[in-house]
Amino acid sequence: WKMSKKRLNLLPVWAAISAVIIIAGIVLMALLGFNEALDRPESKTFDVYYNVVVDLSEDRKSELATYCEDAFADAGISFTDKQTLEGQTDPVSTGQGSFSSTGNDFLLRYTFSADVSDESLAAAKAAVEASIAGNEGFALPAETYVSFDTISLQPMNEAMWRGAVAVAVAAVVALIYIAIRFGMGCALTGLVACVNDAFLTLSVFAIARIPVYAFAPMLYAAIAAAVSAVYWLIRCMKLRDDAKDPTAGVLSADEAVANACAATDKLVWLAAGILLAVVAVCAACTAMTGATFIFAGALIAVAAGLYSSMLLAPALHVKVKAHFDRMKKKNARYEGKKKSAKADAEA
Repeated sequence: WKMSKKRLNLLPVWAAISAVIIIAGIVLMALLGFNEALDRPESKTFDVYYNVVVDLSEDRKSELATYCEDAFADAGISFTDKQTLEGQTDPVSTGQGSFSSTGNDFLLRYTFSADVSDESLAAAKAAVEASIAGNEGFALPAETYVSFDTISLQPMNEAMWRGAVAVAVAAVVALIYIAIRFGMGCALTGLVACVNDAFLTLSVFAIARIPVYAFAPMLYAAIAAAVSAVYWLIRCMKLRDDAKDPTAGVLSADEAVANACAATDKLVWLAAGILLAVVAVCAACTAMTGATFIFAGALIAVAAGLYSSMLLAPALHVKVKAHFDRMKKKNARYEGKKKSAKADAEA
């Protein structure tokens, strides 16, 4: 209880910490933007997929690369990236479907800018297929597929943006519920905490230079706001229950908030642990390259919510509650005087 009350007196410290991080994040976002290393622009890929029982020799792999690069030169196009995928555990989308190496499968992938014409890639594809057909080293039972495709991340970006909007709406609904059920004071504190956590999450992404897709920071900022609303809702339920106690009227604002925090700290930590456990399980089950990023983003969002719930929001609510308590007492005195005057007039 003493520790809970002590942290309530440090509102300037918690506000300063948030301000420093958020200002630093805004500056970096303005100068450098987010680290969008995963948010590649639309591109085109040219794949040579070798589905074979017998292992493909290094000489044959080199020949495949030579066929491809000679065909590109003849078509007057140049690639921006070259990848050789073997022993691939995560599925990779190709023109022949999803590629996942379970044996000696081999995928040679070239990446081109989006402005390279499909006609040029089709000409290169025909040339590579002709070269492979003329080489006895690629005869059956080996099967070699050549394909090209357009890669766009826009559907993922749209999904993230819609997800961010949906989560943000959920946070707003939670705040409206808090306002109706627990009063405007609790709602105002919750609103500040949600906004703080959203900006704090965006700032951490900008400062840490975490590779992200275009709308991923917005999604995790919305998640942080929703998580913060849930944490604060736990505090509000305890504050309301304590307010029903006849002795609650003698407690100061800091004492009431300290009591509520001491009683709900473990529950808030438990909620955070459950959220992270669920995200960790979901990320592990996705079997995708971005699983680590998913967990890291969720960790930042949950941590931002914890910071506000444990430190900033309670300290702020002491001030908010004290103000609303003074207003309530003032209104009570006014109503008392009004009733007394009415009684005197009737007498």
